[in-house]
Amino acid sequence: MHSIRKVVLLTSLSLFLSLSACKGPGDEQLEAEEPVVSVPAPEIKEAAPPESEAGAPAEEVLVDDSDIGEKAVEVTDKDFSCIRDMEQVRGMYLGNLLGNIDATLAVANSKEGGVYPPGTVVQIVPTEAMVKREAGFNAATNDWEFFVLDVAAEGTKVVTRGGEEVKNGFGQDCLSCHAEADPKWDMICESDHGCQPIPITRDMIVGLQKTDKRCPPMELTDADKKALGDLQVLIETVKAKAAAEAAPEDAEENTEVAPPAPEEGDGKQ
Repeated sequence: MHSIRKVVLLTSLSLFLSLSACKGPGDEQLEAEEPVVSVPAPEIKEAAPPESEAGAPAEEVLVDDSDIGEKAVEVTDKDFSCIRDMEQVRGMYLGNLLGNIDATLAVANSKEGGVYPPGTVVQIVPTEAMVKREAGFNAATNDWEFFVLDVAAEGTKVVTRGGEEVKNGFGQDCLSCHAEADPKWDMICESDHGCQPIPITRDMIVGLQKTDKRCPPMELTDADKKALGDLQVLIETVKAKAAAEAAPEDAEENTEVAPPAPEEGDGKQ
């Protein structure tokens, strides 16, 4: 108490004298109640924002993904842009529409496989995509939705989307291919996941990824150009074959059998 009074004396002598004049029998009580010289009580310190709270803004802005499996995954044309803007893992590009990209990449890089989190986007070529929808979306597809895309420099347009009914550019339904993957890979086909080989080579895929019209242009190597040329020939061959197979069916459907000519006297009573 003596040290505190010295400080007060140095700062204001008149205040010290006035305080001294007020002392009496209850001197100790008055000193305890003097706000100028009293030491802040512990409860006053606690009333101020705790140091731990002041230093925890990062925790307050973290995304709470505890219920991310229950959130609906909305997918529109605008969710598809330059394929090369996504995260590349081996020959595919990955994203997550709910922002949970770390969980998506963890499954993709796991040697044991796993179930991809909702919002996961998987693309190998610019014109096709798979999106992991919310739990319960479609049991037959493990909650994947398949997309066929029309890609242009101006943006992307969803041509077809859905489950079992969606077919790729070669006329094959997407599900029949992806369903052959070992269950631990969650319907993602790679060369060693159990899916049947597709007619598109690795060089063709790289060429398509480099020529995504929504991306900044990339210089093509001679190998890229040859692969893209071979791909064009393959596509034309597949289209011609499909047309030839469909022609007899169309002819059968359009054939009309003429009714027999009525015999003389028919229709007379």
